[in-house]
Amino acid sequence: MKIYQLNLKCHDLDRMKDFYTNVLEMELLTETESYFTIMAGSTKLFFEKDASIPFYHVCFRTNAGYFDHIYQKLGAESVLLPNESGEYSMFWKGKQAYFMDPDGNILEILERPLDGVKKEGLRWHDVGEIGIPVRNVAAMEQDLEQFLYNQQMDSSETFAFYGDREGVFVLVKEGRNWYPTERAAVISPIKIFASGPRDARLHHQEYPYEVIVRKEWEGSVPAVQFRIARPTNQLDKLIAFYEKGLGLKRVGEFWHHEGYDGIMIGLPDSQYHLEFTQSKEKMELPQPTKEHLLVFYVADRFERDKITERLAAFGYLETEPENPYWGRGGVTIEDPDGWPVVLMNTAGI
Repeated sequence: MKIYQLNLKCHDLDRMKDFYTNVLEMELLTETESYFTIMAGSTKLFFEKDASIPFYHVCFRTNAGYFDHIYQKLGAESVLLPNESGEYSMFWKGKQAYFMDPDGNILEILERPLDGVKKEGLRWHDVGEIGIPVRNVAAMEQDLEQFLYNQQMDSSETFAFYGDREGVFVLVKEGRNWYPTERAAVISPIKIFASGPRDARLHHQEYPYEVIVRKEWEGSVPAVQFRIARPTNQLDKLIAFYEKGLGLKRVGEFWHHEGYDGIMIGLPDSQYHLEFTQSKEKMELPQPTKEHLLVFYVADRFERDKITERLAAFGYLETEPENPYWGRGGVTIEDPDGWPVVLMNTAGI
């Protein structure tokens, strides 16, 4: 279960923004008088100003080198939290430390390889855990089973990990202390975008929690077949762009059919697909505007960046979008015919 995005409340907006961008060095995406958004690796965090003082637990994952760098900065800020033995630097399958942000949230930093592989040069990887206080842990596990897989076996009446190696919900009984402090867990509003076996949305009736599940493209999309057809005079270049660059799969093709050649590209399969056709005679094609967009919502930022790098290797570089909205989290690249393709790093609508 990948945690794509967390929407959290915050009390001191300015101090929180300064802490996350300057101390934790997370990328600032947007800011207004009422909210700001940042990137923790592949996970987006949306902090919205609130009159109350919420209380959360969030765990961030990174590599060993960046862990040491951030650990030193947290020590200089005097926000590290000791365990019961008075230790600030701990070890659990890797380096581990706890600290507080300006709102008093209990945060954790873990050293973990990305996707099980050690990679140099990366900073923050993602959010690996989000704490979810509840009144009944077992009941919440049952609610989540309708939408998400669980590979964690250990659970009790007061505590349970729910999820897998990619991400977990830390279910704790309301009032139980958040380790390593004596501060009791309280219920605060949370909106979570996460990956799962199917698209789903859970508005919990008892808690101010909303979980939006997005199924990543792996199999068929449960909908009627839909085709977007477009003519071209350079079919070979479009094939290279969409298949080798973007990484989409060909689901059909035809050659010399009543004077036309064509291919079908899956979005991600034949249920929804693009068709590009080329005739024997060179056609006069319409010129696309900057607002004729094909938008792919790629919730995993690292996967979005891999696609961008592949296209750059073919000579297709990022261009400035007409609408500045697509530049906030998105990368716009024009295909060989000049049609803009946006790789948007959000979990969609």
